[in-house]
Parts: sequence; structure tokens; C-alpha cells
Amino acid sequence: MQIYIKRNGERTGPLSIEEVNRRLAAGMLQPTDQGWTEELPGWRPLLSFTGVIMPGGASSTATQISMATPITFGLVRYAGFWIRAVAFIIDAIILAAVFLAIAFFLTTSYEETGPARMAAILQSVISILYLAAFWASPLQATLGQKICGLRVVDEFGCIRISFMRGIGRALALVLSGLLFGIGYLMVAFTERKRGLHDMIAGTCVVKTESY
Repeated sequence: MQIYIKRNGERTGPLSIEEVNRRLAAGMLQPTDQGWTEELPGWRPLLSFTGVIMPGGASSTATQISMATPITFGLVRYAGFWIRAVAFIIDAIILAAVFLAIAFFLTTSYEETGPARMAAILQSVISILYLAAFWASPLQATLGQKICGLRVVDEFGCIRISFMRGIGRALALVLSGLLFGIGYLMVAFTERKRGLHDMIAGTCVVKTESY
């Protein structure tokens, strides 16, 4: 098994299990540093990998390493179709309240043909900005996703996405819907529960207790 390492914002690797254990023993790595493998996608603490062991003592000799006991914790848990659907409904309700307020304001400010056109434009812009801004925020989730205990992260399952990637993901959501909803249904059948929009934007949705 080859492990990629992420520490202090920098990525190195791949490293063998033996090299990871050696660096742990030497203090060059910490047990809580994040690792990723092609066999088990998703960033997770090094000690969650089979064969990675806790150094047995301060001197970190080879004998102490062999006596150490493996520890497993903090595995990434990907969010499934139904919990994401509930989050989507909550966000839809929140946005609907905003849209109703906008529509009411516009009907008192424009001619008959103006409000519908203006409202449609504003609703589209607000929806995209709402999604992208919250995904790129420290919450890493919209209000609906936050209530459901979800986060949108990068494809490795750890890093917060940028605002521009959030914009791309929001636009990709539209594409998922245009394909008769197949892009959304892919969440129920793909290995890491990723929809078409996740694959396009390089993201995934995880449960907050994964961290």
C-alpha cells in the first residue's frame, strides 16, 4: 500500500507503510496527520490505515515500533442520497421564502412584463451565490446541509472548496437535473456517493462526524 501524506497544508508521497512507520517513529510525522490511498480514497488520520502503528516510546526504536498497537478512528463517511435530498428540500424552502419576498417587491415596482423576467434572473443568481458562498465558507455547507450534518469538500474528502469551484458545482447541479435527474440519482449508486455534479466539480459530500 502506498500512502500520500498531507501535513501543514503540504502533500508528499506516495510512501510505503514501512516508511510511514519510520517517519512516525522519528517524529517526522504525527499520528493525526492525514493520509490518502488509491485503494481507500478520502483523507483520514494515518493511524486509521492497516499496518500503520503508534510509536512505542520516546526513543522510537525499531523494537518499540514492533510492539506498538494499531489504532483505527476518524474514517470519512460519505453522505447518501436520502439525507442529501432532505438537505436540498430545506434549502429549497429557505430560497423559496427569499424568492417570494423578491417577487412581492418587484410586482410593486415594475410594469406587468418586468417583474417575471427580473425575478427569474434574480432567483437564478441568488441560488448560485447562496450555494457557492456557503460551500466556500467555514461551514462548508448550505443551511440545509448544516442542519443535516453534511459538508461539501474536495474529492479527497477533506479540504474546503473555493468560491469559484462552488460556482462550477452549482452550475453542474443544473446539468444533473436537465439529464432527467440522472445526475442526482448517481449518488445512490456510485462508490463514494458522488453525483454527476460532484464528479464535474471534483467534490464529495461527507457527514460532519467524519472529522
